[in-house]
Amino acid sequence: MTSTAGVARQSEACSACGGSLDALGHCAKCGAVFGEAYRCPLCGALADVERDSRLYYRCRVCGGPRIPPSPIPISEAEVQRLKAARSEQFKAVAFRVGAGFALASSALSLLVTSLVLVATTPALFAQLAALIACLVPCALALFAFRQARSHSRSFHAALQQAWFLAAARLSASRSGRLTAAELAELLRVDEARAELLLAEVSVQDFVYAESGPERLRVPELAGPSEVSVEAERIDATAGPLKQ
Repeated sequence: MTSTAGVARQSEACSACGGSLDALGHCAKCGAVFGEAYRCPLCGALADVERDSRLYYRCRVCGGPRIPPSPIPISEAEVQRLKAARSEQFKAVAFRVGAGFALASSALSLLVTSLVLVATTPALFAQLAALIACLVPCALALFAFRQARSHSRSFHAALQQAWFLAAARLSASRSGRLTAAELAELLRVDEARAELLLAEVSVQDFVYAESGPERLRVPELAGPSEVSVEAERIDATAGPLKQ
């Protein structure tokens, strides 16, 4: 079943330049957007998306991860995954910054302590205690780097889940089989990635049909590591699974 919520009428004109709007509310003349399909689920602004090497597509207002707008409204499951990806991205950046600061503090402390020890030559116990104290920030930096890595993996997993759910939503909206070329056009990706998304949707449809609506293991479609995440069934509009 295809929903038309948030789709602009073809007859509407752009209030900025008077140009015609497409079915989603995008002005081909000035690039302005008006349709609800362009509302960012993260910041709530009406904004177009732009390509990003890390996020695939991001909001032009808040910079958060986005799924390109389509005639089928984005599902709540996708929104939750995008929010999770944004949160994990912030956490990863914060831990990287903290790790860098701790590492710099450790290096500076070690330099100052070394100069003091050379100038004063205190007892061996005092020297060892001072050096150990200098290494504490280094240990904190190592911990922060590990946390940043963990959040980075979670970010990639959540982002891939959001794209999988988007492919499932668009696939479920068609009465016939959605081709890779059609999905690539809807999601603004290349056909190779569209084929991977459709293959994952087909696999999950098959597994669901064979095993029923129990919790399934959904592997990442891309990313730096083989991270698995759990997925649940979602309604027919959003797709066959709810993550």
